[in-house]
Amino acid sequence: MWTCLLLLVAMGFAVRVWGLTHQHFWDENVYLLNAERFSGGHAGYDEIDSRPPLLSLLYVATFRVWHSDYAAAIVTALLNALGPLFLYLAGRKVGSRTAAAVAALLLALGPFFVGVCSDGHGGFVSNCNGHSLLADCPAVTLLCAALWLGFRALERGRAWRFLPVGLVLALAVLMRFGSLSSAGILMLMALAAERRILAVLACSAGFTLGFGPYLLWSRIHYGGFLETLSNGWDNLGGPAYPPWYYLGVVPEMLTWVAVAGLVLWLARRILDARRAAANGSGWNWRRWLGPKTIPEFFLVLWAVAATVFFCSLNHKEPRYIMPVAPPLLLLAGLGLETLTTFANQRLRWAGRLVLAMALLVVLWPAHHRFDDGFMDDSVSDEMTLAGWLQTNVHPDAILYANQNYPDIAYYSGLKVLDLPESGPKLPSALAAMPAKSLLVAYRANDDGEDVPPEPAIEDLDRNPRYQRLTELPTLVLYRVQ
Repeated sequence: MWTCLLLLVAMGFAVRVWGLTHQHFWDENVYLLNAERFSGGHAGYDEIDSRPPLLSLLYVATFRVWHSDYAAAIVTALLNALGPLFLYLAGRKVGSRTAAAVAALLLALGPFFVGVCSDGHGGFVSNCNGHSLLADCPAVTLLCAALWLGFRALERGRAWRFLPVGLVLALAVLMRFGSLSSAGILMLMALAAERRILAVLACSAGFTLGFGPYLLWSRIHYGGFLETLSNGWDNLGGPAYPPWYYLGVVPEMLTWVAVAGLVLWLARRILDARRAAANGSGWNWRRWLGPKTIPEFFLVLWAVAATVFFCSLNHKEPRYIMPVAPPLLLLAGLGLETLTTFANQRLRWAGRLVLAMALLVVLWPAHHRFDDGFMDDSVSDEMTLAGWLQTNVHPDAILYANQNYPDIAYYSGLKVLDLPESGPKLPSALAAMPAKSLLVAYRANDDGEDVPPEPAIEDLDRNPRYQRLTELPTLVLYRVQ
């Protein structure tokens, strides 16, 4: 069994680490810049006051061995590849090896989780989102580990075993603040322990041990225990997406096989209820929340709570909803194992064949990660601009930008101040820029919308206050006179 699990981790790591590149985007560069700041180095921009620290701290430790964003990518890929391992171990506490293996395979090689996306024309493109250095998947790994530890604590019946559960949940929140809703639900597992009061105390102590120092650090550096959490929440503002935004994202994330598994799981539970009613036992909450069904209850509760939480946020991106994947994949695995449990041997083998073929179909697109070479030499305009700045600009120069400023700061090493994206505050901010400072203006909005960017290149060219220094396909650099 362990040989198969190590092979699964190796496959998951290979498909995630393939395509090492120096080209990163926004959030990825923010985590790298925060790591530079934590390590005492120079960072022209950072978001330490609003970003969870754990991923950047891991990069700090990594940089002591090899100071390269390649090293950061390798560590992140390994951490992401461990998620399916912990999901399998948690799944074995809920169901059979088949159910656990199906869930682990879908998390390890599912196109959504490895960065293979549809090109809109029936094909696939690898790494289309450039999210290799983000905290979403590492946070899912930690949540899977906490789930396994929680099920193990319930199985062993020792209250103190909930201490590491709370600690790992704290790490998950420190990896990504959005994990807080999932952590809150998983901490409720302590209520199912035989000695629930001691279990709750142990879980709370573990969470406090892991999260308390960060709150104290926030109080010392930013004046409030919850100041950084509040700042991070403010970053989720902006125009509200409809609550049903994720209805189309979740099926794509899980694949149609997992959706079919969820339908089978629900059908099994409905049939169980009908059989209970036919036998005269009726509804009995103790029966439905007994030792065998409590794990499934927590999986459902986790999936529902996380879905409601992320649907309630204004700002939405497909990767934000990842925390619902572990519980839904495990439930789907429980449903899909139905295909392998027929009493008739021929039907059993037919069901296994159907399940294997279905998994092969939905996981096959992951091979597109290997369409290109192991190293990706792509260069963004921000990287090209950084090379020009390092050659032609004094290291103490200050840049202003209202798009992609983390990218410019990371690649150039210069201090970059952000401007309002648009609106009435932008003109006054432009007027306040000191002489000899630099302004980066973009030809199009980075969010892909057709709204003309501000400030407009034409307006800047007509204004004698701005001297054009160099231009690239997506941006123009000006010096303020």
